[in-house]
Amino acid sequence: MDRTIGPGATEALDADHVIDALLARDYREMAAVPCSYLKPLLERAAHREDLRYFPATCEGEAVSVAAGAWFAGRRVVVAMQNSGLGDALNPLASLCLPYGVPVLLLVSVRGEPGTRDEPHHDVMGRTTDQILTDVGISHAWLPTDPAGCVEALDEAEREMARARRPYCLLVRKGAFRDGPTPLPLQPTAPDQLPRATTTLSRAEAIRWLRERMPEEQVVVTTTGLTSRELYAAGDRATYLYLSGSMGCAGAVGLGIARSGHRPVAVFDGDGAALMRFGTLVSAAASEATDFLHVIFNNGCYDSTGGQPIQGSVPFAATAELLGYAATACCASLAELQAAYDKLASQPGPRLLEIKVTTDPVPAPRVPLVLPEIATRLHAQLAPPETAVTAP
Repeated sequence: MDRTIGPGATEALDADHVIDALLARDYREMAAVPCSYLKPLLERAAHREDLRYFPATCEGEAVSVAAGAWFAGRRVVVAMQNSGLGDALNPLASLCLPYGVPVLLLVSVRGEPGTRDEPHHDVMGRTTDQILTDVGISHAWLPTDPAGCVEALDEAEREMARARRPYCLLVRKGAFRDGPTPLPLQPTAPDQLPRATTTLSRAEAIRWLRERMPEEQVVVTTTGLTSRELYAAGDRATYLYLSGSMGCAGAVGLGIARSGHRPVAVFDGDGAALMRFGTLVSAAASEATDFLHVIFNNGCYDSTGGQPIQGSVPFAATAELLGYAATACCASLAELQAAYDKLASQPGPRLLEIKVTTDPVPAPRVPLVLPEIATRLHAQLAPPETAVTAP
C-alpha cells in the first residue's frame, strides 16, 4: 500500500471535515452500505443537506450507482466494509476497470491481521490488500489527521485522473470521531406506505416465536443482533447463527428447506433481505413444503448503528405478489399470534413481516465456535454416511 497508518493510531477524523473535503472535490453524493467503523461518517452524511445520501441495498449496487453517475457527469463516493468487497468486485472488474470509470471507494477494514475481530472477518481482513492489488485498484490507508486525510484525497484524485480507474482508501476502526450526540434516524425517501405503530422489539418477537416453534424447527438467523437475540432466548442444536454473510440467510434456509426433512424458519432483517431480494423470488417459486421467512422490519440497519434503509418496503405484500403460499404482517404481540397461527396452518413457502422498534435490546455475542455450529446442525440434518467433524 502507498501509506500505512498503524493500528495503534490515536488521532481520529471529524466526519464533517471529511465530508467538507469531499464536497470541495465535487462529491455531492455518497452511496453506502453500513459498517459500524464508518458509523460517524455515515450518520453525518445522512443528515447533511449539502450531500445526498444513498443507502444502497448491496455493495455492487453502490458501485454501479456511482459508475452510472460518472457517465452523467456526477461524482459519487462509495462507502462499504471490506466484507462486502467481494460483492463489489463484479461491477468493479466488469464495469469500472474495463470501461475506465473512476470511482472513489472508502472501505473499512475488518479482521486486519494483528487486531481482534469476529472470526468471519478473518479471510477478507488478511486478503483485502492482495485482492485490490490483483485486480489493479490502487489503494492506501486513510490517515487519521486532517492534513493527511486531505493529502490522501488529493493523491486519490491525481491517480484516478491519471489512470481512469477506481481508487480505494482503507479505513481502520476508530478513524472517525463520534459526534457529540446521536442523530435521529432520518428517512431517505418519502414514506408512502401506512406505518404501523409498534412497541414490539425484535428480541421480544424472537422470544415469542422460539417458545412456540417445535424443537425440531431449524432456524437460520441473519448476522448481527438477530443472531445474538435468538441465542439469548435459548440455544438449540438446530439453530444456525450466521456471523457475516449478510443477506444470505434466506438462501441458506431455502437450501435446507428444499430437502423437505424439517420445518425451516429464517429470521432476517429488512436491510439484509434487500441485499439479496431475488431470494424472495426463488423462495416463492420453490417447492419447499415448510419454509417460513420472518423479516423484522424497522427501517434501518440496527446492528451497525441505525443507518436508514432505502425507502419503505412492504415485504409481506410483495411476497404475496411473488406467489408465496401465505403472507402476513404484524406490529404487536397480539397481531403476531394471529399472524403466526394463520401461517402455521399453510403448507409451502410463507413470509411473516414483523414491524419492530429501532431500539436494540442488549444481548451478548454468540460464544460458540463457528465450525461447531455448522457441525452440530449437519449432524441433525444429514444422513449418517455424510457425517463430518469440526475442523
